[in-house]
Amino acid sequence: MKKLFQILNQSIHILYKILPFFLGMYCYYPIFINQDRIYPFLDSIYASIRLYSGSTEGGIMVGGLLQTARFLALAATLSILIDVLNKMNDIINWLKLFNPGSTVVYGDSVHTGYIYESLNPALRIRGEGKFINNASRYLLMFSSDMDNLEFYNKNYELLRDKNVYIMLEDISRQNIENSRITVFSIAENCARQYWKNFPVTQNEKIAIIGFENVGKNILLYGLQMNLIDPGQHFEYHIYGDGTDFRREHTELDNMRPDEIIFHDDGIYPFEAMTDFDRIIVCGDRDENRNTTIVSKLFVFAPIHHPIYVYAPNGDIITNLFGNDRIICFGSTEETASADIIFNEKSMEAARKQHEFYFRQYGGTSWEKLDCFRRYSNVSSSDYMDTVNRLLAQGVSMETLAELEHIRWCRYHYIHNWKYGPATDSSKRIHNCLIPFSELSEEEKAKDAEAIKSKMPGKESRL
Repeated sequence: MKKLFQILNQSIHILYKILPFFLGMYCYYPIFINQDRIYPFLDSIYASIRLYSGSTEGGIMVGGLLQTARFLALAATLSILIDVLNKMNDIINWLKLFNPGSTVVYGDSVHTGYIYESLNPALRIRGEGKFINNASRYLLMFSSDMDNLEFYNKNYELLRDKNVYIMLEDISRQNIENSRITVFSIAENCARQYWKNFPVTQNEKIAIIGFENVGKNILLYGLQMNLIDPGQHFEYHIYGDGTDFRREHTELDNMRPDEIIFHDDGIYPFEAMTDFDRIIVCGDRDENRNTTIVSKLFVFAPIHHPIYVYAPNGDIITNLFGNDRIICFGSTEETASADIIFNEKSMEAARKQHEFYFRQYGGTSWEKLDCFRRYSNVSSSDYMDTVNRLLAQGVSMETLAELEHIRWCRYHYIHNWKYGPATDSSKRIHNCLIPFSELSEEEKAKDAEAIKSKMPGKESRL
């Protein structure tokens, strides 16, 4: 039935284009016969073709049927021109596929247009309504996780051996085993960039107001990146419903000596906010709510520290409250540019670190790593910003190795791994989820090597 409809649709499309010609022949031929022209049939063909330019034969009265043929011909001409332009666009896109970095972008999310525009025009292809084969990579950015997964599933046979980047905000990538798939999240990108731009330098009491996707990732990335001393004590106070989050992350108690305190009642004690070293307002479902919270903070409490506000359209808030009091983050440029989404620098650094490990200790090659283990290396690569600051302060290599081990443990705890005497990945059990002091000398050396492998000048020795 579907094939029948396709044939019918194609037939109508062709008939629509040739109908004006036959109407013109029907009108012109009797007239040219009556005019005793030498070649009435050929003249009728010529005159009927001229209808497609909007012209009619001079000296001939244009009746209703001929006028209809003329307008239909003009419409058909426009349709033909559009088809030609589309065909030319298809040819241009086909030529782009020969470039090694060609990228096809699918999706209707608010960020899709921005990343498309940030790609090299010679490499980008907008996939609309049809699948474009043989590109170097495919980017799926539909509005919902299920739309992205349904598109991937629908085109599975065509995509199974391709490099695919899928935006997932609510679905975990932990169990995705296809090494060709890279999962990314706008909220995660936002958190990564936030802690990179506004790092901690000492123990802090931190308020996270608004615990949706951005707030959850701010906490998770903070736990991994804010490691500056083995004996540190950070307090993360969560204002928002964290009930589901605690059910999904069962090993949060293993983040000590840092503390995570949940305030699930939805009440913001504005008058007590002066006690915090850092306030992050990061609700992402209603940005207007963030503006309201900021205004109440200034009314009820004399805030002396800058307030960090998730505001993709930050100019509105800074114009209202002043740049010296508000620091906005989460702009589209920070979260959805090509550099951020493809994260090639971090991925390359993570790959080199893993290859060093692979040569030293064996295991699984980078190309065969699942998402969980690949992003364990990315987490380590992201942590290097903190390591570089600590190196500049003269922190010892042994301390850095211990902090790297804590980060590694936290990455696993965040994904609900537990300690066990024998490692079993299928059960999320690892025998190295213990304090650094209890590790064997060989395992301690691995943590030290993880730091050294990313230090300047190390690459030439790998």
